[in-house]
Amino acid sequence: MKRRGDKDMTVILSVRGLKKYFDVTEGWWKKEKQYLKAVDHISFDVNDGETLGIVGESGCGKSTTGNLIMQLLEKTEGEIIFQGVDLSTLSKQELRKKRAEMQMIFQDPFSSLNPRMKVFDIIAEPLLTHLNLSSERLKEEVLSLMDQVGLDRSYIHRYPHEFSGGQRQRIGIARAIALKPKLIICDEPVSALDVSIQSQILNLMSKLQKELRLTFIFIAHGLPAVKYISDKIAVMYLGKIVELTTKEKLFSKPLHPYTEGLLSAVPLPDPMLRNKKEGVILEGDIPSPTNIPSGCRFHPRCPHAQEKCKKEEPTFIAHEEEHYVACHFPLKEGVGVLEK
Repeated sequence: MKRRGDKDMTVILSVRGLKKYFDVTEGWWKKEKQYLKAVDHISFDVNDGETLGIVGESGCGKSTTGNLIMQLLEKTEGEIIFQGVDLSTLSKQELRKKRAEMQMIFQDPFSSLNPRMKVFDIIAEPLLTHLNLSSERLKEEVLSLMDQVGLDRSYIHRYPHEFSGGQRQRIGIARAIALKPKLIICDEPVSALDVSIQSQILNLMSKLQKELRLTFIFIAHGLPAVKYISDKIAVMYLGKIVELTTKEKLFSKPLHPYTEGLLSAVPLPDPMLRNKKEGVILEGDIPSPTNIPSGCRFHPRCPHAQEKCKKEEPTFIAHEEEHYVACHFPLKEGVGVLEK
């Protein structure tokens, strides 16, 4: 599977039939176990050097997906194939080596850094773990990484509490790129930052992606950020991917009613456009992942639901080229926003 216009693009990560069920049965006397279906049979490919955005409401399973790919959680079922290797088949020692090529940027820049470690020690930690460098070479590498992420070299002996949120996230990014990984999972890396700082971090990530040929999985619930940095976008709902396509198609012609609802909720800065904007409002709360509705799991909130939607679960299929959707009645004309 190759990205449009790039004949040399190859698949670096392939996820097939991935499931993660948590046993939430209460009481030893219960005969039938109850499971929370956090991720329920999802499949996708990520090409080398591109960004796949994963978006959805809180509790949809997007962060769990990232943790499963990083092997921070044990899958219930499915395959996670990274550079041709099924990660679940690796021994602990083999996985440790493979993790040098897979890194993660966390949501909270305050809790993801050890408050007792200085900047030098935080950035140097992965280098010390995986490489055998002299003290002089180690310092050169750390200083070079600080330059790459826009941190002043004089900060090298400071502690995390002495920095702003944006600066802390830059430290986290420096740590993530230290080993020159192939894949970085970005778990809502800008959601805890001010809007002005968000744009700076997104610009930095785009710059590093081009310079280092990084592959990103960008997990977020903010559609503008996802649109800015992603090549393809997967929309998740209750553990399922309901739509997957290029960002251009998703924002100009969504096919799934849930995607339409997410796009309708995006505020537009121009009052004139805001008044003309038509869309749908998603009503009701997300059902419990321990009690998923029959048929299409979105049908209780869908304004277009029909009787078939209540009984039959839709198949995730290609509706048109590079546009996959799980819906019995895909939209003919969606709500397009954020065109520029």
